[in-house]
Amino acid sequence: MAEVKSGEDLTGAVERNEQVAGPVELTVPARSEHLRVLRLVTASIAASLEFDVDQLDDLRIAIDELCGGLVEHAADGRRLRLRLVGGPQCLEAHGSIVDGGPGAEVDPISKLILDGLDISWQISEKTAAFHLVAPRGAGG
Repeated sequence: MAEVKSGEDLTGAVERNEQVAGPVELTVPARSEHLRVLRLVTASIAASLEFDVDQLDDLRIAIDELCGGLVEHAADGRRLRLRLVGGPQCLEAHGSIVDGGPGAEVDPISKLILDGLDISWQISEKTAAFHLVAPRGAGG
Protein backbone atom coordinates (compact mmCIF):
# COMPACT_ATOMS: atom_id res chain seq x y z
CA MET A 1 0.00 0.00 0.00
CA ALA A 2 1.24 3.47 -0.73
CA GLU A 3 1.94 5.42 2.38
CA VAL A 4 0.09 8.68 2.61
CA LYS A 5 0.33 9.88 6.19
CA SER A 6 2.39 7.76 8.53
CA GLY A 7 6.03 6.75 8.36
CA GLU A 8 5.33 3.45 10.10
CA ASP A 9 3.96 0.21 8.68
CA LEU A 10 0.34 0.01 9.83
CA THR A 11 -0.17 -3.66 9.06
CA GLY A 12 -0.88 -5.75 12.12
CA ALA A 13 -1.11 -2.93 14.66
CA VAL A 14 -3.76 -4.80 16.62
CA GLU A 15 -2.02 -8.16 16.30
CA ARG A 16 1.09 -6.62 17.89
CA ASN A 17 -1.15 -5.80 20.84
CA GLU A 18 -4.05 -7.85 22.16
CA GLN A 19 -7.20 -8.25 20.06
CA VAL A 20 -10.30 -7.40 22.10
CA ALA A 21 -12.99 -6.76 19.46
CA GLY A 22 -13.74 -8.49 16.21
CA PRO A 23 -12.79 -9.22 13.66
CA VAL A 24 -16.00 -7.87 12.18
CA GLU A 25 -16.33 -8.04 8.42
CA LEU A 26 -19.00 -6.30 6.35
CA THR A 27 -19.54 -6.62 2.63
CA VAL A 28 -21.95 -4.23 0.93
CA PRO A 29 -22.61 -3.11 -2.63
CA ALA A 30 -20.00 -0.49 -3.56
CA ARG A 31 -22.48 2.39 -3.65
CA SER A 32 -22.50 5.60 -1.64
CA GLU A 33 -25.84 4.89 0.02
CA HIS A 34 -24.18 2.06 1.97
CA LEU A 35 -21.45 4.24 3.52
CA ARG A 36 -23.74 5.07 6.45
CA VAL A 37 -23.89 1.42 7.49
CA LEU A 38 -20.09 1.20 7.45
CA ARG A 39 -19.77 4.38 9.55
CA LEU A 40 -22.34 3.18 12.08
CA VAL A 41 -20.80 -0.26 12.58
CA THR A 42 -17.30 1.22 12.85
CA ALA A 43 -18.45 3.78 15.41
CA SER A 44 -20.30 1.11 17.38
CA ILE A 45 -17.20 -1.06 17.67
CA ALA A 46 -15.05 1.94 18.59
CA ALA A 47 -17.58 2.98 21.24
CA SER A 48 -17.41 -0.52 22.73
CA LEU A 49 -13.64 0.03 22.98
CA GLU A 50 -14.37 3.25 24.90
CA PHE A 51 -13.19 5.70 22.25
CA ASP A 52 -14.17 9.23 23.26
CA VAL A 53 -16.55 11.44 21.25
CA ASP A 54 -13.76 13.24 19.35
CA GLN A 55 -12.11 9.94 18.44
CA LEU A 56 -15.46 8.55 17.24
CA ASP A 57 -15.97 11.61 15.04
CA ASP A 58 -12.47 11.26 13.54
CA LEU A 59 -13.12 7.60 12.83
CA ARG A 60 -16.50 8.25 11.19
CA ILE A 61 -15.00 10.92 8.96
CA ALA A 62 -12.04 8.70 8.00
CA ILE A 63 -14.25 5.72 7.13
CA ASP A 64 -16.54 7.96 5.09
CA GLU A 65 -13.67 9.56 3.14
CA LEU A 66 -11.71 6.35 2.51
CA CYS A 67 -14.69 4.12 1.69
CA GLY A 68 -16.13 6.93 -0.43
CA GLY A 69 -12.88 7.05 -2.39
CA LEU A 70 -13.13 3.31 -3.09
CA VAL A 71 -16.79 3.54 -4.09
CA GLU A 72 -16.09 6.45 -6.42
CA HIS A 73 -13.70 4.33 -8.49
CA ALA A 74 -15.57 1.00 -8.26
CA ALA A 75 -17.17 -0.50 -11.33
CA ASP A 76 -20.91 -1.22 -11.31
CA GLY A 77 -21.82 -4.40 -9.50
CA ARG A 78 -18.70 -4.44 -7.30
CA ARG A 79 -18.85 -4.94 -3.55
CA LEU A 80 -16.98 -3.14 -0.79
CA ARG A 81 -15.56 -5.12 2.12
CA LEU A 82 -14.64 -3.54 5.46
CA ARG A 83 -12.80 -5.53 8.13
CA LEU A 84 -12.51 -4.12 11.65
CA VAL A 85 -10.34 -5.39 14.51
CA GLY A 86 -10.06 -3.67 17.88
CA GLY A 87 -7.30 -3.84 20.42
CA PRO A 88 -6.68 -2.14 23.76
CA GLN A 89 -4.76 0.69 22.08
CA CYS A 90 -6.39 1.09 18.66
CA LEU A 91 -9.00 0.10 16.09
CA GLU A 92 -7.71 -1.17 12.77
CA ALA A 93 -9.78 -1.04 9.57
CA HIS A 94 -9.08 -2.59 6.17
CA GLY A 95 -11.31 -1.64 3.26
CA SER A 96 -11.21 -3.06 -0.24
CA ILE A 97 -13.23 -3.60 -3.36
CA VAL A 98 -13.99 -7.32 -3.61
CA ASP A 99 -12.17 -8.91 -6.57
CA GLY A 100 -9.97 -5.84 -6.92
CA GLY A 101 -10.20 -3.14 -9.46
CA PRO A 102 -8.24 -0.04 -10.34
CA GLY A 103 -6.13 1.60 -7.66
CA ALA A 104 -7.80 3.80 -5.11
CA GLU A 105 -7.16 7.50 -4.89
CA VAL A 106 -7.99 10.21 -2.38
CA ASP A 107 -8.86 13.61 -3.82
CA PRO A 108 -6.89 16.62 -2.49
CA ILE A 109 -9.70 17.86 -0.24
CA SER A 110 -10.21 14.41 1.31
CA LYS A 111 -6.44 14.16 1.85
CA LEU A 112 -6.48 17.45 3.78
CA ILE A 113 -9.39 16.21 5.87
CA LEU A 114 -7.74 12.84 6.58
CA ASP A 115 -4.40 14.44 7.44
CA GLY A 116 -6.17 16.57 10.06
CA LEU A 117 -7.55 13.54 11.90
CA ASP A 118 -5.95 11.60 14.74
CA ILE A 119 -5.48 8.45 12.65
CA SER A 120 -2.82 6.82 10.51
CA TRP A 121 -3.89 5.78 7.05
CA GLN A 122 -2.64 4.28 3.81
CA ILE A 123 -4.30 3.82 0.45
CA SER A 124 -3.15 1.53 -2.33
CA GLU A 125 -2.13 2.98 -5.65
CA LYS A 126 -2.24 -0.48 -7.23
CA THR A 127 -5.39 -2.04 -5.84
CA ALA A 128 -8.63 -0.62 -4.56
CA ALA A 129 -7.84 -0.88 -0.85
CA PHE A 130 -7.02 1.15 2.25
CA HIS A 131 -5.81 0.54 5.79
CA LEU A 132 -6.24 2.78 8.81
CA VAL A 133 -5.31 2.68 12.45
CA ALA A 134 -7.22 4.85 14.91
CA PRO A 135 -5.49 5.10 18.29
CA ARG A 136 -7.47 5.06 21.46
CA GLY A 137 -6.37 8.16 23.36
CA ALA A 138 -5.75 8.65 27.04
CA GLY A 139 -9.37 9.70 27.51
CA GLY A 140 -10.62 6.30 26.31
